[in-house]
Amino acid sequence: MKFLMKASFELSGEIKDPAALKKHIDDARETLKKGVPKGEQGGEITSVEIGVDSVALILESGRHVRPHDAVLRIKKRLSQALGREQGIGVRRVTVESYETWYPLDQVPTGKITLPFVKEIEIVDKTAHIVFDELDETALENRYPDRILKRLEEKIKEERVSGKAEFSKRHSESEPRLDRYKLRKDPTSELARRNWVKHMGRGVWTILPAYAALWRAIEDVVMERVARPLGFVEVMLPKIVPLDVQKKKGQLFGIPNEMWWVCPPATRDPAEWEHFKDTVKITGQTNPEGLMQNLAPPEFSLAYAQCEPFYDIWGKRTVDRDKLPLRFMDSYGPTWRYESGGLKGLERLSEFKRMEFVWIGSPEDAISIRDEVRDKSIEIMEEVFDVEWRVDATTAVYLEHAGETVEGEDRDYARTYDLTVALPFETASRPEQELEIASFHVHEDHYAKNFYWKEKKGRALWSGCAGISPTRWAYVFLLRHGFDYTDWPSEIKKLIGEKLPNLPDGLFM
Repeated sequence: MKFLMKASFELSGEIKDPAALKKHIDDARETLKKGVPKGEQGGEITSVEIGVDSVALILESGRHVRPHDAVLRIKKRLSQALGREQGIGVRRVTVESYETWYPLDQVPTGKITLPFVKEIEIVDKTAHIVFDELDETALENRYPDRILKRLEEKIKEERVSGKAEFSKRHSESEPRLDRYKLRKDPTSELARRNWVKHMGRGVWTILPAYAALWRAIEDVVMERVARPLGFVEVMLPKIVPLDVQKKKGQLFGIPNEMWWVCPPATRDPAEWEHFKDTVKITGQTNPEGLMQNLAPPEFSLAYAQCEPFYDIWGKRTVDRDKLPLRFMDSYGPTWRYESGGLKGLERLSEFKRMEFVWIGSPEDAISIRDEVRDKSIEIMEEVFDVEWRVDATTAVYLEHAGETVEGEDRDYARTYDLTVALPFETASRPEQELEIASFHVHEDHYAKNFYWKEKKGRALWSGCAGISPTRWAYVFLLRHGFDYTDWPSEIKKLIGEKLPNLPDGLFM
């Protein structure tokens, strides 16, 4: 491993005593050995060129005290000495060139690009990287180290694809597909019956009959899962600040799957005059003109619904003896930018979810997750009567955070998925199944990312479970059909004597 940097210091005035300056640089060599393990080499200053009001250096290192760290140590030392002795300071640090020869465990299978990198060439498991446009902020925040870490992650990601790496059956029902009343996707029939109305890409208006089913399913989950297990309802916001998404990991894990929220660049009506006039005159929506009047995104729409929960405990000291806490949120929908064409009601851009979240000890986090999972299975058995299975899989929340996940070697699973079998391939994807819930133990992943603290230094773990009335209603309808008289009594009791619907003959 080798690092080589050419850098210069721009001073705030002319150097009055070059010899004294050179001595301070020679003394700085010792600071580049600080923290280096015994017997190993730290950073080195291999060349010094003193100008009228500048200093140029060449810095080299191996693993320890890399030039991006070394140059800041030298700057600090020179700033103190020159200010005291010659009345000048270091105005700025400029990186003229910076490159590294970095050993890799594996080589990439395809081309890799990275920001702040001009060139990457890999020969015999060694990456020659030429960094680019590294300013002082980049040095202070150690961008080169982050770039190298990201390189290793991207190489690893080429070989690991999340859930496919690990899946183990936990439990399953007996075969039941022969009991399903519907044998094909019901979306078109739902529209024909005026239970739904398509509005846009993956967005549907849910009309009275289907809304009643959604609400009844929510009520069943409340009565059979939330209340018996002690979950308290909260209302988590559905627009999430970028900083929260950064801590959650989704900002660099799945930005391509999220919807973003841009505020107006200004509320001044005069600034919007041209846009409004164009829409009025052309009769078109003018999205290009709209973009010119928007500020950069400040929020995303909630992708996982639980994001604000982790922020509650951020930078606070929590007494674990007062835990666990169990919250449930069904305040508003979740948004996901799904890939491919969204043709059916099984996958939507905007959909309803009930999000269960909790915080406590490691034992709490695991036991609560298992309780929510088991109560959900009871509903599939006793109310829905569908063919289902539960698989232990790799932790999808880590994938969403852009982290590579390989297998599981714990005595518990971090993630379980509840999947229902379908008697046909879905309209949106070529699969004869639909995942309708997932149940997670996060360990201390979010405790670290959101800087939680515990009063006595004990571990704080969290967990979440997402149950989607949208998908539950879809599979319920497949099993029980459109005839309300055939629906289970527990659902009908919650809806009433008859299913609400729009008047016959309303639409001509």
